[in-house]
Amino acid sequence: MRNRIYLAIALLTFSFSIIRMGSSLDALAHGYGSLAVGVLISLLAAFPALLSLSWGRWIDREGERKPVLVAGIFTLLGLVIPAALPTGSFGLVPLGLGCCFAGIGLMSASLSSQRMIGALSSPETRLANFAWLATATAAAGFAGPIAAGFVIDRAGHQAAFALGAAVALLGLAATIDLSRRLPRAPGSKANKKKTGAFDLFRHPPVRNVLIISAMVTIAWDLQTFVFPVYGNAVGLTATEIGWLVGTFYAATFFVRLVMPFVSGRVSEWQFMVFVMLMGAAAYFLFPFFTSMPPLLACAFVLGTGLGASQPNVMSLLQTQSPTGRTGEAIGLRSMLTQAGHAALPLAFGALASVAGVFWIFMAMAGSLGAAALFAQTIGRSQALEEPKPLAKK
Repeated sequence: MRNRIYLAIALLTFSFSIIRMGSSLDALAHGYGSLAVGVLISLLAAFPALLSLSWGRWIDREGERKPVLVAGIFTLLGLVIPAALPTGSFGLVPLGLGCCFAGIGLMSASLSSQRMIGALSSPETRLANFAWLATATAAAGFAGPIAAGFVIDRAGHQAAFALGAAVALLGLAATIDLSRRLPRAPGSKANKKKTGAFDLFRHPPVRNVLIISAMVTIAWDLQTFVFPVYGNAVGLTATEIGWLVGTFYAATFFVRLVMPFVSGRVSEWQFMVFVMLMGAAAYFLFPFFTSMPPLLACAFVLGTGLGASQPNVMSLLQTQSPTGRTGEAIGLRSMLTQAGHAALPLAFGALASVAGVFWIFMAMAGSLGAAALFAQTIGRSQALEEPKPLAKK
């Protein structure tokens, strides 16, 4: 069952990575600026930011059968729309719609897969299984941008979206097969009681994981904005930009392969401090280079740092969440991070239009440095504490 989950999430992530990179390059190729790119990247996260919490609660109540199917259908729609309606004739609307559908599809796939892997894992295998799940997404994230850049340079943006749609169709078939194998019985009944949107923030271990996760994930997804914009500004081809994004994901793939072998020697919070320091260094150095070798090196350092975060965060949420509310905790994390992804590209797009891309890199480097100090502080005071149950109302 776990292998089927890994396959489905890899196929859908591959398609998502194509529209994430292809929409930016398509908009830039038709004369739209960095602000338009920021809007498109924000649309990938806007609806997940609004829906993630209620989606997680839905999965807790009803199980994963329907959310898994929604993931396949919506991701396919997200690629079919821009493939069928070219930007040159229809403007940014098809790209925007595609980003909206693809964002919801990947959100549903991510929440469902994380909850299923957690349920299928024992305490001894949990971190390793989440590392394999993250490795599957990293492999797809590596292959997707490279394939998209290669196809764009040789056949155009519509062909790249068509490739993404074909892979998304395979992903839909995988989700249908997975859905048929899941139990028809609903999920946990423990979350039937209506709670406030931020009720889980009353649980300190969950709150700390959510805050640090939001900081790291913002840094993770920022590369989807700055890599195409900066690469285009310094004259890189679509293929070169694809290799830049692909190198980032190759690094995440590598670090997740070795994580199970070092996880027993390094605590989760030590991993988080390492993640943000590596990210700060990479973002600081990136805008000082314009040629491929040093840019690829910076992308690899960034991917190595940020790639270590996701398996640890997913494992922590499984162990720290109150009984029957794992999906809600995962959804709350997704809501917070996606809200940041929806807002920050707009802000960074506006900043790039006024002050240039250089200051985006500097702002992110400084933010990650401050976040590393914050993680060090809470890690010392709370990482070793036992999870405490929520107070009853």
